[in-house]
Amino acid sequence: MSPFIPAVLRVALDFITYIGVGISMGCLVVCLIIEMLVWNAVTGNNTSYMRHVSIVNIAFSLLIADIWFIIGAAISDNENKDLPACSTATFFIHFFYLALFFWMLVSGLLLLYRTVMVFSHMSKPAMLAISFSLGYGAPLIIAVITIAVTAPGKQYIRGNDGVCWLNWTESMALLAFVIPALTIVVINLLILIVVLFKMLRRGVGDVTQPDEKNAVVVIARCLAILTPFFGTTWGLGVGTMTTPNNLGIHIVFAIFNSLQGLFILVFGTLLDKKVCSCHTY
Repeated sequence: MSPFIPAVLRVALDFITYIGVGISMGCLVVCLIIEMLVWNAVTGNNTSYMRHVSIVNIAFSLLIADIWFIIGAAISDNENKDLPACSTATFFIHFFYLALFFWMLVSGLLLLYRTVMVFSHMSKPAMLAISFSLGYGAPLIIAVITIAVTAPGKQYIRGNDGVCWLNWTESMALLAFVIPALTIVVINLLILIVVLFKMLRRGVGDVTQPDEKNAVVVIARCLAILTPFFGTTWGLGVGTMTTPNNLGIHIVFAIFNSLQGLFILVFGTLLDKKVCSCHTY
């Protein structure tokens, strides 16, 4: 939280943030439980299977990131800050927030693959290997390189105000999150434009296999809503770093941040017709 914001308002923002993150975590837990209960019924083909693998890992990544966010906030609020613990929390927050975006990229690439290469059939093990390598491998590489480059010079975390998050003023380590995240937002938006163009030209049924039509539509709708929402949320997050005395940005970011889990639950799981048709939960 910015030191330029009055103490009373900082307390109010902390309250909004913690309540919001708690709501987000609750929604993510519900999402994962629903996915577990309906898994066998909704993963009948490879596209549906990979869609649900993606949404489960998106929800899981954000849930773990939120847990580490709470841990980091508790460390930051402690008068005797444990800097190694703060660095550890920052590493995992960075890693899992990146994983959230890279799994969004996996969803985008799956959508592109199933609409552009309609008659191509990659095996499920190959799709899983590529997805997990991209979803967790790429974030791990970025997070490790970031801490390896900036930690020796004590420029990894925001040491000036004791916040457990990537440094901006000295090393600009925050760019190791901002650049990949916003790049993925742009890539997914371009994928959506390509897919929409193909669907308008030939119709959904002509660019997908018949049994995969529902999965492709759900992926497209999910990406169309979550991609700009996450992009806006973390654009505001960057704004809280670059203009720390702007109270409005802090408030809007806190509200948007609290809605991430809810949006994943609603648009990733609950609005899927196949999920709604299951009565096991």
